[in-house]
Amino acid sequence: MKTFSRFVTSGLIGAGLLAAAMPALAIEKGDLIVRVGATTVSPEESSSLISTTATGALAGTAAHVGNDTQLGLNLVYMYSDNIGVELLAATPFEHDLSVSGLGQYGFSTTDLGSTKHLPPTVSALYYFGPSSSPIRPYVGAGVNYTTFFSESLSTSARTELAGSRLKLDDSFGLSLRAGIDWDLDNNWILNASFWRVDIDTDASFDSALGKVRAKVEIDPYVYMLSVGYKF
Repeated sequence: MKTFSRFVTSGLIGAGLLAAAMPALAIEKGDLIVRVGATTVSPEESSSLISTTATGALAGTAAHVGNDTQLGLNLVYMYSDNIGVELLAATPFEHDLSVSGLGQYGFSTTDLGSTKHLPPTVSALYYFGPSSSPIRPYVGAGVNYTTFFSESLSTSARTELAGSRLKLDDSFGLSLRAGIDWDLDNNWILNASFWRVDIDTDASFDSALGKVRAKVEIDPYVYMLSVGYKF
């Protein structure tokens, strides 16, 4: 019995020492988290009818925005164990722009061109659960500013439509946010997350029919898979 008791006591002491030696997994007040990973912008777009100065609105037409994936950068500062503020940044996204419905008016153009954009987004986050938990889901809301640049018309738009000077207006909007952090050790984190962002723009270019315009609600889902580091 004494041998068994000594064995149990030794085992408990050993377990305690092992637990003490393990890193304290936590996302807590004062942490700065830097995440880097693949970020995809997937528009859920809708648009007004395309209109021209000469014809007015063209029934059955619409503008469309394609997906793109780039390297995303994400910074979080924890003001408390459960509340953080976050900045989303990325290398410039480039989206293909297309139009539909012009065929009924005698035009074959569907490829309109492309544009680049940057979507910096600031969010307030709420983390669920205790700071010691290795898995921390969170939700949040914030504000997005999207700036468009390097707009370029396709060859068919320039030749068939005599298009020039494509322009997309910048956008301010709200965003919603959700994600989950999984601590790998005391510093490294895996993250999966998404945003829903309100992005609206007025697109226009000059053409043989005068100014061509469309209002486009891009409203993308933004998905990110990343690796993070806590400082």
